[in-house]
Amino acid sequence: MIKRLSVLFIWFSLLATLLCTALYITKPELNADMFSLLPKSHSKLAYGEEAFFKQNANRIMFSFTGNDKNLAHDELKSWLSTHNINSSFELPSIEQLTAVFSPYKYALLSDNYKYRIADKTRFESFYLTQLNQLGNPFVSATIKADISLSLAAFIGDSLKQSQLFSLKDGRLTRSFNQLDYVVLLATIPDDGLSIEESINLASNIKNKVESLKIAFPQTIISYSGALFHTAENAQQAKYEMSLFGGLSILALLLMVFWVFRKVSSILLASLTVLSALAGGAVAMVFLFNTIHLLTLVFAVTLIGIAIDYAFHAMADLAYGNSLYKSGRLTKGTKTALLLSFITTSLGYSCLLGAPISLLSQVAVFVIAGLASAWLFTLIIIPTWQSKLKLSEFSLIKSQQLVYLMEHFNRYKQLVFFVLGLTLIFLFYVKPITFNSDVRLLSASSQQLMLNEEKHLNLMGQLNSQIVFLFAQNAEQLLQKQELLIDDFKRAYPDLKHNGISRWLPSEKAQQNNLIIFNQAIKKDVFTTTETYTGVKVELAKTKLLNYDALINSHFSTLLSTQMFVEPNIAATWFSVSGIPQEEVALRVSDYKDTFIYNKPKQISNLLDNYSQYLLFTLAIAIAVCFVLFSYKFGFRIASVQVVTISASVLGMLWVCNMVQGSISIFNLLGGLLIVGLAIDYLVFYQINKLTAVNVLAISLSAASSMCVFGMLAFSNTPAIFSFGLTVMVGILTVYFLSPLSVLKSQKE
Repeated sequence: MIKRLSVLFIWFSLLATLLCTALYITKPELNADMFSLLPKSHSKLAYGEEAFFKQNANRIMFSFTGNDKNLAHDELKSWLSTHNINSSFELPSIEQLTAVFSPYKYALLSDNYKYRIADKTRFESFYLTQLNQLGNPFVSATIKADISLSLAAFIGDSLKQSQLFSLKDGRLTRSFNQLDYVVLLATIPDDGLSIEESINLASNIKNKVESLKIAFPQTIISYSGALFHTAENAQQAKYEMSLFGGLSILALLLMVFWVFRKVSSILLASLTVLSALAGGAVAMVFLFNTIHLLTLVFAVTLIGIAIDYAFHAMADLAYGNSLYKSGRLTKGTKTALLLSFITTSLGYSCLLGAPISLLSQVAVFVIAGLASAWLFTLIIIPTWQSKLKLSEFSLIKSQQLVYLMEHFNRYKQLVFFVLGLTLIFLFYVKPITFNSDVRLLSASSQQLMLNEEKHLNLMGQLNSQIVFLFAQNAEQLLQKQELLIDDFKRAYPDLKHNGISRWLPSEKAQQNNLIIFNQAIKKDVFTTTETYTGVKVELAKTKLLNYDALINSHFSTLLSTQMFVEPNIAATWFSVSGIPQEEVALRVSDYKDTFIYNKPKQISNLLDNYSQYLLFTLAIAIAVCFVLFSYKFGFRIASVQVVTISASVLGMLWVCNMVQGSISIFNLLGGLLIVGLAIDYLVFYQINKLTAVNVLAISLSAASSMCVFGMLAFSNTPAIFSFGLTVMVGILTVYFLSPLSVLKSQKE
C-alpha cells in the first residue's frame, strides 16, 4: 500500500512541479474576449486594424430616445465619469474648425461651392440665400474670416456629409427612422481588465441602465460594446464549465462504482482524469501566454476520452485478478491503448494549424492530457490490480449484450445494405448545407445582438463597406483616395462616404481649387459679395493645408481616427454606402495597396476553407485507416471497418444537418473526434473480440463520452452545441455499428 501511494505521490508531485514552473515562466492570462479568437488579417490590413480599430474593443455605446432622453443621457454620462469612463467622441466646435481651416480658405472648396461659383447668377442666388439664413451657424462663424463664404460652405458641407451626428448642447444627436436619438460614446480605460473585473463592470453598467429605465419609463435606452459581449460569454463559459464538468465527473464516478464496487476504482478513475487535466494544463501553459476561457469549456471533453483508458485498464486487470495476479496489462489491451492514443492524438493534431487560436489550444490540451493519462494507465493503474474486481451484475449484463451483438452480427450484410440505401435516400431528400457564420463563436444574448445591429444602423455602418488604402506618404495616399472616390461617383453619383480627403484634400486638389477660385474672380462672379460687404475679393495666394498642420490642430482627434502617417507608410480608411459590394471589389482591385475590410466575411471565408480542409482530412483519415487495418487485420476486415466508420460519420452529419438546419466547422471537428473514437472501438473489438469484459469496457467508454459530450449539446454557445451534438450522435452510431466489424482475422 505504501509503495502504491509513494508512486502516486511522485507522479503528481512531478506534474505539480511542471505546472508551477510553467505558470512561473509564462504567467498566462485568462481571456474571454471573443474578438481575440478571430484570425489575423492580411499584414497591411492588420497594421491598419491595429492603428484605427484597436480602441473599439474598449468602446461602449448607449442610445436614448423618448421624452426624457436628454436627462437620462446626462445622468448616465455623469455616472460613467465617476467610474473613470469618459466620453470618447467630442466634435470640435464650429469656431475651432474656423480657426483651423481659415488660413487655407480658398484652397479648400466643397463640390457644392465649386458648382456655385462656376456661374455668376447661380452664385448670387446661393450667396443671398446664405446671408438671409441668420441662424446658419456656419455663416455667422466664418463671415468675418471669409466674405466669399467658401469657408462656411467647406465646413458645413463636410460636416453634413462626413458626420451623421450633430452636436446640440454638448450631446450627439441624430434623427433616424422618424425618431430623435441622443447617443453617448464612451471608452473604458485600457487597464487590462480581468475577466471578473469585466463581468463586474458590465453588471454595474447594466444595473445603472435598468435604474434609469425605471426613473424615465418613457425613454428607451440601449447599450452595446465588446465589454458586454465579453462579460456575457465569460459568465456563460464559467457556468457551463463548472456545470458540465461537475455533472460529467459525478456521472462517471457513479458508473465506475456500479461496475467495480470499490472506492479504489473511483480513486483510480478520478486520478486518471486528474493526471490528464494536469498534463494538458502543463503543455497549454508552456505554449500559450493567453488562454481563452472557451478553451476550458471544450477541454472538458478530455474527461470523456481520458477515462476510457482507465476503464479498459481496470476492466482488464479486474478480470485478470480472478485468473492471475501478474500486475500487468495483457498484451492486447496495451496494444489497443497505444493505437487508441495514437489515432486520437493524430485526429486532434489536425487542429494545430486551425485559423482560430481556440482550436489550437484545445488540440494541445487534449493531446498532452491524453499522453499523461496513457502513461498513468500503463505505469500506475497496474500496481492496484489486487484492489480491482468486477461486479457480477455488470458482467451478466455485459454477457447479455454480447449475445445481442453476436445475433446482430449475423445480419451485417443486410444491415449495411439497408443502411446504405437509407443514407442515399436521406441525403437526396435533405442535402447537407454548410454554415461558416462567425457568430457561431458567440454566446451573446439576442437582446445584445439586436442592440449591436441598432447601433450599427445609427452609425451608418450596417450596410456600408470599409476600404483601406496605403501609400508611401500623405500626398500619394490622399490622391489615391480622391481617384478611387471619383471612380465610385462616376458610376454611383448618390453614394455616401466619409473619406478624410473631404477635410484634407491633396495638395494637387488644393492647387486646382485655387485655380478655380481665381478664375471665378476674373469672371466677376463675386460682384455681389463685394457689393454687400464693400470688400474686394482678391486673387487667392494662400498656403496649402497638409497632414502635419492638421494633426497638430483641434481637428487632430478626428484626423487620427481615419488617417496616420509614419516614415515610409501612410494609411487611411473610409466607409462607402450606396454601391454594390461586387462593384466596390471590382474597382478596388485596380488600385495597388487598397483592400476591402470585411472582417466577418473574411473569417467566414476562412472557416469555409477550413471546413473543406477538414472534409479532406476526414477522407484521408479513413483512407489511412483502411491501409493500416488491411496491414494489421487483412483486407476483408479492413473493408468492413472502413464501411462502419464511413456510415457512422455520414449518418452523424445528416442528423446534425437535420437538427441544426446546416453544419459548421464544429460539426466537422466533432466528426474528426468520432473517427478517432470509432477507430478505438474497432481496434478493441478486433483485438479482444466480443468478450464480456471487452464489451463492458467499451460500453463504459461510450457511456462516459455520452455523459461529457451529451451535456455540451445543451450549451448556449452555438459552436459548443454543434460539437456536443455531433459527438453524442456519432458515439451512439459507432457504438451500435462497431460490433458488426468483428470477424475472424485471416492471419489467425
